[in-house]
Amino acid sequence: MTEKMLLAIAAFFGTTIVTVLVSFLYWVGANVVDLKTDTAVVATKVEENHKMLSVLWKDFLENKNGDLAWFNVETDK
Repeated sequence: MTEKMLLAIAAFFGTTIVTVLVSFLYWVGANVVDLKTDTAVVATKVEENHKMLSVLWKDFLENKNGDLAWFNVETDK
């Protein structure tokens, strides 16, 4: 009788450990997929912002006037 109870308890804990392990692996896999999706969305947004800002920066450099501050000009003494 004692041996059957020990086998039943061992089977219960073995099943529980396997269930917890499989659940954990599923959770890790789902989070990796979410992370990859979020990373792809951020990369797309960064690329779009770079395209927009590079056009604005190029326009600024082409149309700037000569009224920018000079850092290497000597002042009158």
